[in-house]
Amino acid sequence: MQVASSIVAFLADPNVAIILLIVGIYGILFELLSPGAILPGLVGTICLILAFIAFSALPVHYGALALLLLGIGLMAGEALTPGVGALGVFGLVAFVVGALFLFESGGPGIDRRVSLGVIAGAAIACAGVSFFVLGAALRARSRPPVTGDAELIGSRATVIEWSGDRGLVRVHGEVWSARGAVRATDGDIVRVAAREGLVLTVEPQ
Repeated sequence: MQVASSIVAFLADPNVAIILLIVGIYGILFELLSPGAILPGLVGTICLILAFIAFSALPVHYGALALLLLGIGLMAGEALTPGVGALGVFGLVAFVVGALFLFESGGPGIDRRVSLGVIAGAAIACAGVSFFVLGAALRARSRPPVTGDAELIGSRATVIEWSGDRGLVRVHGEVWSARGAVRATDGDIVRVAAREGLVLTVEPQ
């Protein structure tokens, strides 16, 4: 029982509570962007649960909490929309204001405010993660696949030998059987148009 009380007392620190909340939210966001990663979602879920426990022991100002969450959402939204950074700036302001007023006064001599150092560090971290890390993850998801057929189709191939409408070509360092209505000699460059099993269909470059 004493251990549980000590844990709750630790979590009831406003600085700990807000850090847990932020880590939890971004952990879930990373899991949504990279399904199957497991670790970000697991860590995020645990941190969110601990943050809820902390909030239950603190005098939370729910309007400020909503403003803080809106700020995180706007900064994350900046990664989704190619713009001039307006969402990110408004999100950063909303985050800082929400964090400043997140916890109500605990009475005379009781300071329940998040320290300015933690707010500044959290704001910088959230902005960096939202603008760069989430943006990079989203750009990676939007790239076309570069394996299998998608890597071959459209590639340039070097003719090794050719006779009639068939021959051998080299693509990405590999030798393939090829066919196509092209007149080619050794060393010519052709374009891969399709693949059927282990045979490529090529066309003039």
